[in-house]
Amino acid sequence: MINDRFLDEAREVPSTTPMERVVAWSVFRSRADARKLLEHVYLAPGQGLVGGYGRDSVAPYWWVGVQVQDVSQWGNVTAVHKRGRLGD
Repeated sequence: MINDRFLDEAREVPSTTPMERVVAWSVFRSRADARKLLEHVYLAPGQGLVGGYGRDSVAPYWWVGVQVQDVSQWGNVTAVHKRGRLGD
């Protein structure tokens, strides 16, 4: 079973409040949709899932991201994948 407790933590998406070593994230309008993504994320050694929930001017949102131990091993540090709010 995948640990999804981090989705219950109040934490803004990294494009609003930067979070150290988070290199990829997706934003959803429901917790259930964010949870569905977890089944499809494959992590390499030194990577872990992060996320949380927040609220913008439209509605609540939940986000799921990947945090790496060493961002220099990600490759080009400007090649950070963002999908969703402010990352489209």
